[in-house]
Amino acid sequence: MYVVNNSPRALLVALIPLAVVHALLTAMALLGTQAGSPSELPAPDQVLVLYMTRMVTDGALLFAGHWLLRQRAISSRFAYALMGGVMAATGYAIAIRNNVHLSTPNSGTLLTMGLLPTLAGMIAGFLYGQFAGLAPVARLPKSSDEAPVTSLAFDGPIRVRTSVAAIAIAAVMPAVLTTILSISLASLLPGFTTYVSSGMNPAIAVALPAQLFLTFLVVSVLPSAILVLCLHHIARALRRGRAWEYAAIGGVLAAICGHLLLPMVPLLAGPQLTMVAFVYGAIMGALYRRFAGLEPVPLPEMVIATDPNALVGSDDPARRQHRVILGN
Repeated sequence: MYVVNNSPRALLVALIPLAVVHALLTAMALLGTQAGSPSELPAPDQVLVLYMTRMVTDGALLFAGHWLLRQRAISSRFAYALMGGVMAATGYAIAIRNNVHLSTPNSGTLLTMGLLPTLAGMIAGFLYGQFAGLAPVARLPKSSDEAPVTSLAFDGPIRVRTSVAAIAIAAVMPAVLTTILSISLASLLPGFTTYVSSGMNPAIAVALPAQLFLTFLVVSVLPSAILVLCLHHIARALRRGRAWEYAAIGGVLAAICGHLLLPMVPLLAGPQLTMVAFVYGAIMGALYRRFAGLEPVPLPEMVIATDPNALVGSDDPARRQHRVILGN
């Protein structure tokens, strides 16, 4: 029996999706305040204090959930993902109850606004269980005759797991990369930096990356998830399980999809779109392999045989030729 380790490094990594989601919600709240009452924009110090309060609350709740699972000796990734979602939803409820937010959600959107932090919390719990690592439970034998608990070893065939959480993490990366690439290319345009620093409203400048990310996320998350699932099954069919093999298969598959979708994206040339799609697919494949993990190949189902003479191996000559009995 194993438990998940206590790891500050894993906790910091797990807080990344929650930090991104809270940054998005904060930017959207600023944009809504700007549209409703531009004269009532909060001060930067107030925004920072509210943001850090949400992050500290979520971090404390996530570690408390880990401590509870550790006390129960529960170490499965599914349990940690479920725990992260519950703790993130609890943090959202605490923030709404104590007014730790920039703007109150509109009537009828209270629950739907909590879906995004809950999903981010599920990913955060999964990441903590992934990066913290496992350790055997230290327990004494019940009697002197009982042998101490020892770790098991497995040397049989293995394969890459089918992981919903790993698919979700890999499917988000195109939106993240496209947002970063779009902002970087826009910053290279003449006069863009001057316009942002002098002419653009600060709330709009902060909300622009959030708007772009949400737009790219809605457009790309489902096709990306399907692509990751396809490349996983292709790699499993080819009996490939290393990270670079997943990256190569994902890059080739994404490049093929990019080439087929070329008539729908006239802004990019063929080689450019193919190269970008290959890089995206390689990153998604490597990320999936990193977070999915391994599992033993399942045993085949039982064979029902009514005649013992039918239990002949596939390499037996009787499977390829017939025996001849010479008669008188």
